[in-house]
Amino acid sequence: MHLRIVICAFALLFSVNFSAQTSLELSVSTFNIRYDNPNDPLIWDERKDEVSKVIAFFDIVGLQEVLPNQLADIVSSLPWMSHYSVGRDYDGKGEACPIFWQTKHFELLQSETRWLSESWSETASIGWDADMPRIASIVTLYHIESRQIIRVINSHWSHIGEEARSATAALIRSWAMKGEADVVVVLGDFNAEVESDEINYLLSSGLVDSYSAAKTRCRKKFGTFTGFDPSGYAGPRIDYIFVDGAEITWTCADEFLKHGLYISDHLPVHAFISLKSQ
Repeated sequence: MHLRIVICAFALLFSVNFSAQTSLELSVSTFNIRYDNPNDPLIWDERKDEVSKVIAFFDIVGLQEVLPNQLADIVSSLPWMSHYSVGRDYDGKGEACPIFWQTKHFELLQSETRWLSESWSETASIGWDADMPRIASIVTLYHIESRQIIRVINSHWSHIGEEARSATAALIRSWAMKGEADVVVVLGDFNAEVESDEINYLLSSGLVDSYSAAKTRCRKKFGTFTGFDPSGYAGPRIDYIFVDGAEITWTCADEFLKHGLYISDHLPVHAFISLKSQ
């Protein structure tokens, strides 16, 4: 009897330890931080510390509308995070879509910037009916603990060009093919609502929307574009976290206020994804 108890206890302990070693969770966030506009009701200098704190401890973060001075402020506030960023203009400056990650958890394997245009490798190229250059930042990361390769694509789509958004969806879909990656994460402000053709097309590729696929969502529903005014909370959901190759366990859009205003005109969105170690 005692031996049977010992054997059962050992089997249970082994099962628990095995489970703990084969299932890993990563936190991912996307956040359009709003470019540094001196005419906003809450200017950058008033909200920069809060923006940095919001993203400080996520494993992987994609940001949009980031000007060089904003990037410098965030980088100086988060020395434990690495990042990749190239601006969309000819000189590499202008708005960027940086990707941040926790240095201790990842090794950078590859990084590149692609323009959302017919000539996607051409610096500052403008695609289709868009009115300005748009970019995607792409990094390939090696996750040290799980030994998995994770490709991250972060982009900000045209707010004007319908053709540009449709064509961009095709580009992102092709770039999100898993290939040698174990997991693909697609982040960004797509300026397209959930039932739009471009979003449906992108999701037909194997990517899943964290909002609908998560086991748990913090609220029954949420929007992501609100303006700085909290009364605009019911705005559309145009900021996304799409995933291929991992299970999504939780997602939320967070409300952070200062002086009675949101710290950006978009809400930061985050998700927890479960990996399997190899």
